Amino acid sequence: MNGARAVLLVLLWSSAAWAQTPGEPPVEGAIEVVKVQGNVWMIAGAGSNIAVQAGEQGVVVVDTGAVGLSERVLAAIRGISTRPIRYVINTSMAAQHVGGNAAISVLPGGSTAGATPSLLAQENVLARMSRPDPAGITPFPAAAWPTDGYYAPRRGFIFNGEAIDVIHAPGAHSDGDSFVYFRGSNVLVTGDLFTTTSLPLVNRALGGTYPGILAALNAMLDLSVSDDLAEGGTYIIPGHGRICDTADLVEYRDMMQIVSDRVKKLSGEGRTLAQVRAAKPVLGWEGRYSRPEWTADMLIEAIYPEFAPARGQR
Repeated sequence: MNGARAVLLVLLWSSAAWAQTPGEPPVEGAIEVVKVQGNVWMIAGAGSNIAVQAGEQGVVVVDTGAVGLSERVLAAIRGISTRPIRYVINTSMAAQHVGGNAAISVLPGGSTAGATPSLLAQENVLARMSRPDPAGITPFPAAAWPTDGYYAPRRGFIFNGEAIDVIHAPGAHSDGDSFVYFRGSNVLVTGDLFTTTSLPLVNRALGGTYPGILAALNAMLDLSVSDDLAEGGTYIIPGHGRICDTADLVEYRDMMQIVSDRVKKLSGEGRTLAQVRAAKPVLGWEGRYSRPEWTADMLIEAIYPEFAPARGQR
């Protein structure tokens, strides 16, 4: 399959399979490349943030951006390195994170020579992307499916002289989330487990839970180390938004913990969903994080059953 056919295949699926995941912001399409530190760069503006690790052995890409932007993403990667793309890691099956999979997977080495890249993701991503619906239609084209699904709590390998950890975050944004840690460069890539642009993205339809995201944030904090005055140190590439450090991750985790405590208390008092909404448990963060794509009310509606499953959404 050539590149043109792959692009056509993706476009044919765009009206259904590539529908926007709840909470993901609109795609900007203005590509920007930023050096993070060590061997790692960030490509912004392609839907989700994309991480690129480059060295003598080739290129590792974490997430591939939204559908329709692959040519610009590949041009940005080639501006970082002209060596072959050897690995693509997907942090989830969210549309803005796997939209370029098909275009990259059919290109030998992501360029013109060498083996095609290995597409790595947690096994639930592969299962959900390839499982047909009752009509026998799969939600994503086969060219976009991961070719290497890992099932252990973590998957590690060494590339370009650097240890890379791919760590499963069960039942978080979805049931197939991974975050990636480049040890030598000291860079964490979080996918939609952490963003600077929205409230926590809990996709219950894909097995996501609020406690799971909170646990994932704490696991990432266990890996990250801040430098002097809580600045610098481990740098963090969120699913959407600006480059962060440990202090930013702590602030977001604390916000999630406080919202969790508030909703748990209100639910324990027997409050209905409408009453919990009216109590505004996200007060203090709505102005910063609430967006039309994922409002505070949407978040509360998503997480309320976790705290009041017996009463349901009344």
